[in-house]
Amino acid sequence: MYKILIAEDSKPILRNIKELLLTSGLPVQVVHTASNGADALEGVLSREVDILITDIRMPKLDGLAMIEEAKKAKPGLKVILISGYNDFEYTRKAINLQVTDYLLKPVERPALVEVMERVIVQLGEEHRKEFAVLDGILDPSFSQELTLPPGYFRNKKLVLVLHRQFFRGAVSGFLPGPVQELLNLSFAPHSFRVFAANKPNQLLVLTDPSFIDGSVSPMERLEQIGALLEDEGLPASIAGQFIPAAANEIAGCCHSLSGLLGSRISIAKTCLLDAAHPAGQGIEASEDVERIGARFTDKIQKLQKEPFLRQLEEQLLKWGRTNVRVAQLQRFTALLANAFAAHQQDRNGKNDWAAYMAEVQPLFECPSYGEFCSGLLALLEGWFTETQSLNKKGGYELFSLIDAYLKANLYSQVSMNELSAAFHVSPSYISRVVKKYSNSTLMQYYLDLKIAEARKVMQSNPAIKIKELSDALCFYDQHYFSKVFKEYAGCNPSEYKTMLKGG
Repeated sequence: MYKILIAEDSKPILRNIKELLLTSGLPVQVVHTASNGADALEGVLSREVDILITDIRMPKLDGLAMIEEAKKAKPGLKVILISGYNDFEYTRKAINLQVTDYLLKPVERPALVEVMERVIVQLGEEHRKEFAVLDGILDPSFSQELTLPPGYFRNKKLVLVLHRQFFRGAVSGFLPGPVQELLNLSFAPHSFRVFAANKPNQLLVLTDPSFIDGSVSPMERLEQIGALLEDEGLPASIAGQFIPAAANEIAGCCHSLSGLLGSRISIAKTCLLDAAHPAGQGIEASEDVERIGARFTDKIQKLQKEPFLRQLEEQLLKWGRTNVRVAQLQRFTALLANAFAAHQQDRNGKNDWAAYMAEVQPLFECPSYGEFCSGLLALLEGWFTETQSLNKKGGYELFSLIDAYLKANLYSQVSMNELSAAFHVSPSYISRVVKKYSNSTLMQYYLDLKIAEARKVMQSNPAIKIKELSDALCFYDQHYFSKVFKEYAGCNPSEYKTMLKGG
């Protein structure tokens, strides 16, 4: 809703304009009316005003002089002048004051609506450009549906970043809507806007500088918000920037606060951080993760499975007691993933570090640290088994068995889980073995075998119908079969049959 101030010394004209605006159906609200230039200027300076509609000639303070002063204070203010025909040349001079548009007396509904619609379009475009300051820091799917009141970024904001606490159970309400409603209700009359950040489990919170006054310190505010979220079952670590930030500074503040949280948040206790005084929190003494990781990567290189798993369990228990920082835990798991990937690379020339990390990342969403530890131990035990198997057999024996199994089941549908159960290895291990020896994914390799079989059938039985062949090979959709056939054979089934007839 755009806010309008009307300045007109003629009461009938003023009432007419106000009535026309109220019944126009436009997204506008008249927040103040003034009968002289001085009162109008005071109204602009003391209120949120998007559009000023003013007569060009006003008592106490001339209309153009008043506009000049108002523009100095609020450069983005849109101004619509009201003038008579005799003042037309005078009105043209107002262009130098960046007057947006003008209306001639008597003001009639069609002309007023036309002018207002043009001004509203301009304000909307400027609002979208203003909102672009949040590009790159919000979740794209969230920002597409975001709406903010006009002029929201006109005043500076306090910036907070909330990070949902790790290993504290499944939290479903840690979303912009519920958190914004909770903050607005609990800290009224202060107003909050909450946004989904582009980093998982993070929210960006903006509020006005009045949230911090002489009666309460920034850290006390952080403690109040933290306790509120904890009581609602939404435990979160919080970092705040309590020096008011202009619109173009918000993205930088968000990145800085997010990085601060990322380096300090621990596995058990929430942390509260004031960017101006980022005192150390979490564990008292930071352990050398690189040194600890080196001990474990050495055992991976030497394939010492049992000592590795025993010592890893002990290390995880120790970190649970000392409240290790999540960043250290993430760095440690990355070192282990890199060690397994490097071992594979030594054998096949390909580094699958990203694939290993993709299996680790979901563990950080576990509802408890205990479940994280169990999951990590099970995962790494599986990696060790696979690595030892590759080291002993090179994986080729398993690939040969998989190949034979797929060829024996061309007229059915084999899934990854079925292969995993048949050969007692993990799906990820099967993927890596097939990739290594076929240079393609399992699905690509299986489809290639099916299309090769289809070509053999058409060679031996050219009269077979394409749909019959598609159904027999479990494609179930003739169009999909034709698409896959063309991708692998270079032509569609009908063209292939024609080629066979032509020799």
